Amino acid sequence: MALGWRGNYLRYKDFFLNTLLIYRKRPDLKMFLEASLSLITILVFLLFALRPTLITIATLVREIKGKEELVAGLDQKIANLDAAEVVYSQEEQRINRVREAVPVSPEPDVFLRQIEGLSQTTSAQVLGVSLGETTLVGKTPEKNKKRESKSLPEGASSLPFSISVTADFATLSRFLTEFKSLRRPIVIDAAGMNSSQTPEGVTLTLVISARTPYIEMKKEQ
Repeated sequence: MALGWRGNYLRYKDFFLNTLLIYRKRPDLKMFLEASLSLITILVFLLFALRPTLITIATLVREIKGKEELVAGLDQKIANLDAAEVVYSQEEQRINRVREAVPVSPEPDVFLRQIEGLSQTTSAQVLGVSLGETTLVGKTPEKNKKRESKSLPEGASSLPFSISVTADFATLSRFLTEFKSLRRPIVIDAAGMNSSQTPEGVTLTLVISARTPYIEMKKEQ
């Protein structure tokens, strides 16, 4: 074992000594080796010195790419909102009509104005309008919804009312036809007509019990 180690030592010793003699005798080789070692040293130091900078640059590049994607997504959302605004502007009148037809609350004042306008256009005399129990503020109790759910869409509540109108038969017939064609839909539960004798002649009175629906908007939790 010792002889093997000594043999290797002598062989590598002669190799390094011969290389050193060549290095000293040849200036061009000496210059090449020194330049190579200097370049390797500079590269090693540059690598360690530039590594944090390179890592920082790579991180910034990733962040810039992520922000560019975010900006692109925001630009797309803005474009979608602009398109939606254009569509809304084109359909605004229809949307308002739908809101008037099926409001999100009972709105009895608006409904009574429609009845008043119908009375004026048909020349029928409204003797009285009575409104049933309804929830003006807050959520409609479930028991009331179940009671009102007949002939109504799912999730809809209703404003119950009764109305009595007097006029001649032709006027009452016209009133009833246009009453069923109001912008706000009507569900008629019962209707009856009676007559009475007056000095002016026979007077007809139309009595209607009905409901008009509305759909409450559900608030997100």
